[in-house]
Amino acid sequence: MLWVDPSREVDEGILSKNARPLIDLLFQPPALGKAGREGRPSDSEDRPHGISAHKRKDRQYKIMKKPSIMCIGAHADDIEFSAGGTCLKYLDRGYEFDYVMSTNNMSGQFHIVEKDQTVTRKEGEPTVMEPIRKREAAAGAAILQTVPIHLDHPQRHYTGPDLERVQEGYGVPIPKGATLGRPSIMVSYDDQESVDRVKDLILERSPEAVLTQNLISESPEHYATAMLLLRGHRKAVKAGYSGPLLFWNEFCESTELDRSFLLWDSFIDISGLRQRQFEFIRAHITMVPFPERMDYLDFTTETGVKDAELFKFASPVRDFKPTGDFTSELMKNLKASGAQ
Repeated sequence: MLWVDPSREVDEGILSKNARPLIDLLFQPPALGKAGREGRPSDSEDRPHGISAHKRKDRQYKIMKKPSIMCIGAHADDIEFSAGGTCLKYLDRGYEFDYVMSTNNMSGQFHIVEKDQTVTRKEGEPTVMEPIRKREAAAGAAILQTVPIHLDHPQRHYTGPDLERVQEGYGVPIPKGATLGRPSIMVSYDDQESVDRVKDLILERSPEAVLTQNLISESPEHYATAMLLLRGHRKAVKAGYSGPLLFWNEFCESTELDRSFLLWDSFIDISGLRQRQFEFIRAHITMVPFPERMDYLDFTTETGVKDAELFKFASPVRDFKPTGDFTSELMKNLKASGAQ
């Protein structure tokens, strides 16, 4: 059976050619930063291009800086699911990436692949799940030739010692072994310091565009992340940032919301990249052992291309001008009823 934890056997026959390096990486000690376990932010320590490390102001650096895209997902695997094809396309075109996680990834499940290829789920405590999910985030970020930045907002629930689901609330025991010290992701967008951290990160990195979760989502932590980015981006714009904030599409065949809620303005053509995207998603092998089984929607009729990733602008399109290949493609692919 497929690996899930150190006590489980690995059947090499069902692993992709990329899985073994990922497994080796996942069982290395987690790189949470010097202070990550003490509840203090570890973003700039984990990453050479974090908020505090990237202070070069010389003219030569500004001239030579490559175009970049910032992706901020709530959980390890969200970026790959909804914007993985876009990331791979623009990685090939020389773009750099900021791979940012809004939560501390302390909650989750192992997906155990049995010999008959069925999948069973196993709950894991924060001491187990957070290190594994952060190592998987590092594996995903490595495909984009970068390392993750963790904002480390605690998730809204976690698995307790008796493998029961513990919901955030008054009187709830503090999860042991998790990175704490920040407001929960569910209230982060109402915390001025948290919003300012996002603003400062955007201003520091100055990406061509910022991509994040959708406000219309079945996951509370997804739309909370979207709200955090919406407020941080608005403050960054007031401070001089000119790039757009884009909400990626989260709808698939199994989405319970009616498709009338699916709102988008433009798309990125990822035709021919879906198989590579599956390998990208496979970095999160404990959560998604079979990415080929994902039920992506077919937008061929709407977009005129085989595979596309849809995006919604957070503000009217007229408020910005393209500054590179990525935003130029978005402008070219605006649908007729786009937010002009």
